[in-house]
Amino acid sequence: MDEQELDFTKLKYVLYARKSTDDPQRQVRSIGDQIFECKQLAARLGLNVIKALEETKSAKKPNKRPIFRQMLNDLKKGIFDGILAWNPDRLARNMKEGGEIIDMIDEEEIKDLKFVTHHFTKDANGKMLLGMSFVLSKQYSDDLSQKVTRGVRRNFAEGKSAIPKHGYVRTEEGYYKPDGKNFELICTAWELRSKGESLEDITKFMNDNDYSKVIKRTGRKVDMDIKILTDIFHDPFYYGILVQAKQTVDLREIYNFQSATTEDIYNQVQELSVRRLKPFNTKRRLAFYPLKAMVRCSFCGHNMVVGPSTGSKGKRYLNYRCDNKLCNRKKKSIRAKEIFNWIYDFLKDGLNLTETDYKRYYHDLTRLTDEKRQKIGIEIHSKQGRLKVIDQEIKERSLGLLQLNIQPTVKKVNEDRVLELEQEKEEITGKITGLKEQLTDPEQDKLSIEQFLNLSKNAGVIVQSADAIIKDKICREIFLNFTVDEEKVLSYQLKPHFAEMLKSKQQRTSRGERN
Repeated sequence: MDEQELDFTKLKYVLYARKSTDDPQRQVRSIGDQIFECKQLAARLGLNVIKALEETKSAKKPNKRPIFRQMLNDLKKGIFDGILAWNPDRLARNMKEGGEIIDMIDEEEIKDLKFVTHHFTKDANGKMLLGMSFVLSKQYSDDLSQKVTRGVRRNFAEGKSAIPKHGYVRTEEGYYKPDGKNFELICTAWELRSKGESLEDITKFMNDNDYSKVIKRTGRKVDMDIKILTDIFHDPFYYGILVQAKQTVDLREIYNFQSATTEDIYNQVQELSVRRLKPFNTKRRLAFYPLKAMVRCSFCGHNMVVGPSTGSKGKRYLNYRCDNKLCNRKKKSIRAKEIFNWIYDFLKDGLNLTETDYKRYYHDLTRLTDEKRQKIGIEIHSKQGRLKVIDQEIKERSLGLLQLNIQPTVKKVNEDRVLELEQEKEEITGKITGLKEQLTDPEQDKLSIEQFLNLSKNAGVIVQSADAIIKDKICREIFLNFTVDEEKVLSYQLKPHFAEMLKSKQQRTSRGERN
């Protein structure tokens, strides 16, 4: 159909607005501005806009925008006839999706395109200009990405990073320097930990000596706690190695970096963080218990230990038990059944989340990708530090076994210890391999839109009918932890993105009830 024969007022348009975090703020309108200007254009031309879609995702790579993909599917079904957008680069900044749009125009699946900043005509010249617009958008996107990546890599190679570290401040040039009293306390903390002091005692020592860090972005004052201290004791930065995703740089070789500890002490501390392995036991290795490290005691705040126990009639039950000797709870354990019955009840009506909630979920996880990769990189380095200690001990004990006059008892102890260390080395090496695989696939933790909506609708039924491993996996997708007393679940924490979505849903429901 020629453009002259089209009656634009009878077509059904979908308004598509997009803004991603890599769009320069000065050059791309906000989503609100895009929608406002598109609606002004629709009013002037008399266009029938039946739906407005918003998406906060980059168009640099194809198949990364669920809302955009659904829009194209709806166009193919005839739900919409045309698209209204602020600029062609809102639709595509890659040639695959740009070519797909032009192909849909040829196939009459898209009958018209309207833009605020670009005039489209449905003829050979119009499609050529549209294609050129997509090419220029891709070139701009690629050039911007290269410049940003180049700048980040250059700064990182120079020992500069925007990542805040406890005990340090950044100079105007971007270098780390000690922040005074906090730095001194961090140095002491490393010494105490290397001597075997507990995390609880070190945390108390630091807070008793007025340790505090102010979050620059929010102004909030943060005291030391066990979680922060654990992260510090895993981070090789404190002896001079800055980790960013899969890259590392030795700050000691770049500038006069003042470390809080030494590499030897760092490696010793990693040994304290690794659970000593018992000789290989098939049953112990095969046993799987759900919600491990997710159930907390309401009396003392410690994580509860999960495992089976035998009841009065000889039946075996799964329990969560508090092993903290200082805890004053009378009944040390709670049946797993009580916790899961609470979970089934919580999920029985489903989460009732929508595609809009999925958009928020997907955006939040994307935002957290860099932070997660940073933590994985630090964890890898921590385990590599432990491997160095293991290799050194294996070497020393192996050389000791070569002595001609070694006592049989000493020889047996050394042989058993070497076998134990080799087993531990194998397990840590496997964990490092798994962590590295996560670095190469940052998308693997994301649910597809189908998985997300199915989980939202049927979570209760799925969890109740699943085996222990699936129960555990689904609960970890939704919950952070549960706090229990001697009989029931007292409180819970959701994963941040689910917490925000359910809070927003409750607010919408409340407003609807008031109306």
